Amino acid sequence: MFKYYNHLGFNNPYYFENNEKFEIQQSLSGIIEKYEGDLKIDPVAVIELLSNNFMLADRTLIQGVYKTPWLAKPNEQFNEWIYDKVPKHGRLDIPENEIATVLFKKICSEIEAYVGKKKKVGVLLSGGMDSRMVAGSLDFLIKSKRIQSIEVTGLTWGNDGSRDVVYAHEIASRLGWQWKHYTVTAKDLLNNITETAIHGCEYSPIHLHAIPQIRDDNQNLDVILAGSYGDSVGRAEYSGDKVQYLKPLLNNISNASAFINKDIYKASLKYIYQDICRYHQQFPEKVPYMQNELDYQLHYMRRMLNPCMALLAERLEFYQIFTNPDIFGFMWSIKPERRSDRVYEFMFKEFKTKLDDLPWARTGLPYGQMVGKPDSYQKINHSYIRIIQSEIFREIETLILSDEFKEFQIFNQKAIKTILELIKLYPVNNLFYLEKIIWLASVAEMTKIYHITDLKHKTISHISLIESILSASTGYLIRGTKHRVASFIK
Repeated sequence: MFKYYNHLGFNNPYYFENNEKFEIQQSLSGIIEKYEGDLKIDPVAVIELLSNNFMLADRTLIQGVYKTPWLAKPNEQFNEWIYDKVPKHGRLDIPENEIATVLFKKICSEIEAYVGKKKKVGVLLSGGMDSRMVAGSLDFLIKSKRIQSIEVTGLTWGNDGSRDVVYAHEIASRLGWQWKHYTVTAKDLLNNITETAIHGCEYSPIHLHAIPQIRDDNQNLDVILAGSYGDSVGRAEYSGDKVQYLKPLLNNISNASAFINKDIYKASLKYIYQDICRYHQQFPEKVPYMQNELDYQLHYMRRMLNPCMALLAERLEFYQIFTNPDIFGFMWSIKPERRSDRVYEFMFKEFKTKLDDLPWARTGLPYGQMVGKPDSYQKINHSYIRIIQSEIFREIETLILSDEFKEFQIFNQKAIKTILELIKLYPVNNLFYLEKIIWLASVAEMTKIYHITDLKHKTISHISLIESILSASTGYLIRGTKHRVASFIK
């Protein structure tokens, strides 16, 4: 279970503490079967997700149930966490062409280790650069006969006529691979609400895209590879922001649209602060951008991306490239200005098949080109805004306004109802609110599936009572660290 625990792409299992020992299970349903306490919602986790679209640290939506810590495995007695050493950031000034040569060799070695002697390989393929780096490296290994006798299938989701679909199809054709294309319909998005609920609501259903379809339709494959970590590791970019300009995650915390009971929100802030500070104490960095990069990896990438991709690992082997410590350790040792887009420009030169003439889905221009006329294909590869507002809004509203969900006093039901009414009257053209309401629909479904209850069935009238409840759900100890969580509660 913990073979790749020190890889960034490791999907942490679930655990709770029972008689000073860890009970660990790979799935949420598995850990719930073992958990003997009452299943109650964790308001801190709710606030974190509504603020960031992911939960922080090791929280789950269920009080007392956690994800195993980042870069940690249990000792033989299952009562202490053994942490791997995090590769240190550095300021090496290495030219991009030299970085590309080393990075390419390391990626090839990582792919070789994951593929081994497997014969049927899938690659998540888009019009972006990260999957193209994986595709070009795998093609190099095949044409160099370092990997032999395999059958490769490119797996792509997105609307017809979008750049992701058009470019991915062309890449698969050039490499001589099979290719499968998936779209996300209203039926699929409704299914994603249920899948999200089953898996603990650790992300919004829109982030599952066609992953459940790919999981169910490709059980003949021996392994699937993905390159989603390429942005952060290969090019030092997180959601479009370069690593040296990242803002602290605590800057994002807010009571978005007043969805949360204001007293509970106020009482939760110290525990959100604790979630960030605990890992700062475990893995301290002296320079702000270095600490921020660790934060974005262990909270954002680990808590939103990995759980989505974990659905693929339910029925076959699945690995994310760029996540071996040998790779991210090398990239972190380099000054951030050198971890630039140019690294990929030089990596293209290592490939056996030309792929750099195909435009980048982000720009519609050849990679590295900043000026020119973009192609005519669609940049956005989905129809989630239309589907949510025009095709499945009634189902979402029914879940959120159900009598059972109204009992949850964590939520400001009046504010939620107001947003629903406003969306009906004035349809929006972005996913900001839609992403939140479809997640709330998943939470409503999850509470039914697992029979989860509120903080307290009686009306909460005093903040001291709220704090006592929050403290009971968050005052766990992270064994094996130098400092206890309580040391951050001031």
